[in-house]
Amino acid sequence: MPPRFISFDDAWRWFSDGGDPVPVAEQRERFTAGRAQFIAFQTPLGGLPVADAIEALQDELADIGGIELMPRDALHISVRGVGFQVIAKTRPDDVARAEVPRIGERAAAVFAATPPIDAVLGPLNVLTEAVIVEVHDGGRLGELRARLDAAAPGDALAPDASGYLPHATVAWFRDASGAAELRRRLAALRERVLPPVQLRRVELARWWFTGDDPAATPDRETLRSYLLSG
Repeated sequence: MPPRFISFDDAWRWFSDGGDPVPVAEQRERFTAGRAQFIAFQTPLGGLPVADAIEALQDELADIGGIELMPRDALHISVRGVGFQVIAKTRPDDVARAEVPRIGERAAAVFAATPPIDAVLGPLNVLTEAVIVEVHDGGRLGELRARLDAAAPGDALAPDASGYLPHATVAWFRDASGAAELRRRLAALRERVLPPVQLRRVELARWWFTGDDPAATPDRETLRSYLLSG
């Protein structure tokens, strides 16, 4: 099984010491287990000035083999996964189609009572299947996740026992062929300072894990958009 990290330092130590990335196709096969529609709360970044700085970092990585860059319009910070939308629930991380609107409605009250979140992005880091920028927000996104859990109807949200390290994915690994070159470049790129960001919007999004290329960025649609206005 791929390693699980309890901190960003833990992740960087693993990669800088020679850890091999996992091809995203393998990770997605385990994650989806044949399902297609994943529902999640996320904060979009593509329309914010910080996306320019993320694109500049991507330009520095674009010629490295074995990676797939995240498109600007898909840049986001995951807040809380809801689960895989299905007709009939058979797994703990399934969510029934009829539950999604109720989850979205209860979340609206949570977001309306939450002030915008100030965050600092960076430095670059590596998780098992992706190159990321770390997100440091003083724990505010973690608190928001807890309030979403408390507001969800029954056990509607999929269980989430993994440690939450807020981040924005910059690129996926198609394979590990560029790992050595990435290690060499990231030593300097981790010094790059990104502008601070204020997160004001959250989306309830559906990601479609379908298509001929299992390593490509999944299609995404926004089901509902919220403003943090507390």
